[in-house]
Parts: sequence; structure tokens; C-alpha cells
Amino acid sequence: MVLVYTNSLCLDVAARFYKTVFDFEWVPSPRYDASELQMFDFSGKGVNISGGIQKVPDETGLLNAGPGGVCIHWLVESLEDSARAIEGAGGEVLTGTMKEGDFGVYRYFKDTEGNVGSMHQMVTKSA
Repeated sequence: MVLVYTNSLCLDVAARFYKTVFDFEWVPSPRYDASELQMFDFSGKGVNISGGIQKVPDETGLLNAGPGGVCIHWLVESLEDSARAIEGAGGEVLTGTMKEGDFGVYRYFKDTEGNVGSMHQMVTKSA
């Protein structure tokens, strides 16, 4: 199982962004209030990954939102559709389309909290 979290200064804004762009369904945390942690779980969709968005700074003072942290690479069906969704939800597309060998293409974006991620579209090789 993979567990992934991103950081947010305002969970409502970040949760709305990821719902709009990636159609996330949020599930309640068994331990934290929704103002501190929003969780997702894809195990019901056949993918063994869960995680969420956590409010920062946290009690340790070690976690903050913005560039320079973990970069999550999201698999998408269409870079162009995803770019429009990101901008429509208040994010910003940071790069043009870049090629990753023969495997796919990707673009970096910034979410509403300043976190940098990428959207990655797989391509099929022509015979």
C-alpha cells in the first residue's frame, strides 16, 4: 500500500481543488477533525493507495506547504483537459508539455496551496 499526503494552509480550498481536478472523494479521518486532515482512499477503485491533505504547519513545525517538498506525479488521461481543470480550480500550470522518453508526457503545476506536482499522461508506442 502507498500512503501519500500533501500539505495545506487551508484544507477547504485544497480539498475543493483536488475534488475539482481529480474527482477525489474525501473520507473522514478516524483520529482528526476535517479542519486538520482530509483523507482519500482509492482501495475501492482497485488501487492500493490512500492518503490525504494535512493542515500545516503541524505541531512539530517541520511540515509546510509550498514548493520544495514532495512532488506527487498524477496519472491523467489528458494533459490538456487536466491543465484546464487545474486552472479552473485556482491552480497554475507551470510548464509546457515535456516528453519522458517513450513512456509519456508531463507538465508541472502548482495547486492552490503552492505545492508543486505533475500531471503525467502515458503514451502508446506506434508499431
